[in-house]
Amino acid sequence: MTSHEDRLHRFHELRNTIRGDDSIMVIGVDVAKDRHHAFFGTANGKTLWKKLIFDNSIQGFNSLRTMADNLMTQHGLKRRVFGVEPTASYHKPLAAAEPAASRKRRKAS
Repeated sequence: MTSHEDRLHRFHELRNTIRGDDSIMVIGVDVAKDRHHAFFGTANGKTLWKKLIFDNSIQGFNSLRTMADNLMTQHGLKRRVFGVEPTASYHKPLAAAEPAASRKRRKAS
């Protein structure tokens, strides 16, 4: 299986896993050079927060994480999935920051 086929296969598995699951929050991030826009919703299409604009920085990533944590608590959600538009290389700092934060949360629990 090629790298592209593998990514496509994993995407289809993820899509099928989250579809119809009320315990999962989906966060879509529109990436730009300096500031990103995030949308928060459920896998069933319920809007939780329409727009969070945050900087392409650690402080900005922390505001994204804080908003996600608050919405998860407020709505009783158990998991979150990020969908990130990879514009040029602007998404790379965000892509690197979230897995590191997830590892820290798992170790703390």
